[in-house]
Amino acid sequence: TGSVSAKWKPNERLGISAVLREDMFGTEWTPFIPALFVDGVISHKGNVVAKASISRNFRFPSLNDLYFLPGGNPDLRKEQGWTYDAGVSMAIGKSESYSFTASATWFDSYVDDWIIWLPTTKGFFSPRNIKRVHAYGVEVEANLDVKLSQEWNLGVNTNLSWTPSINEGEPMSPADKSVGKQLPYVPEYTATATARLGWRSWSLLYKWCHYSERYTMSSNDLSLSGNLPKYYMNNITLEKSIQTSWADLSIKGSINNLFDEEYLSVLSRPMPGINFEIFL
Repeated sequence: TGSVSAKWKPNERLGISAVLREDMFGTEWTPFIPALFVDGVISHKGNVVAKASISRNFRFPSLNDLYFLPGGNPDLRKEQGWTYDAGVSMAIGKSESYSFTASATWFDSYVDDWIIWLPTTKGFFSPRNIKRVHAYGVEVEANLDVKLSQEWNLGVNTNLSWTPSINEGEPMSPADKSVGKQLPYVPEYTATATARLGWRSWSLLYKWCHYSERYTMSSNDLSLSGNLPKYYMNNITLEKSIQTSWADLSIKGSINNLFDEEYLSVLSRPMPGINFEIFL
């Protein structure tokens, strides 16, 4: 990858930057990849900032996409498209007491030759290109860090996404009903919330995730197990940091799928129930 960038700040409230990048994959170069970023301070009180950007994007097929056995497709074309986004962020806080940040971002992306793995009649998945995909949506994030005392601190992070990803290509056959439908295995709604309680060198982390219904068929047909139901995931972790004269160590124990949720990420492949991990 090679890139060159330029920044311009005409006044204290406005900043503009441009990036020109080129990537190489094997012996193949992409065309020049431009990106333009603009941010402006709406209010110094609350550090309210508006941001927007436009960028061209390329993504080459990965080695798994091309050569995974079974299912790899060496004839895949690289993804390419344009992405637009705009959003607003804020940050408030008090030194040695608390900090709070929040942001909301809208994005709109048009991608040609989107690479997607789909089941085949041979019993395994294989990737192929979709001529055109329109992915768009809104992402909202908030973070709160509170210093409860000299030894206690609390952190909370939340994230909510609404991300439709619509096949806007051409039908591959007269029976193809995938055009205008949500891509299979891509949830439209996701949400996460993480809470961390720290005391001295100890920390307790709790993570909650939600994934909405996902279709298993490109036609979004709900017959014959055509969807995977929504599910919620809960994980909890306890960690201890240990400092020695020769190394900084940590020991961590996690309980994943705390409530033994039954769920699927891929059709007919059940995921683990409650399970445990230990890290050093």
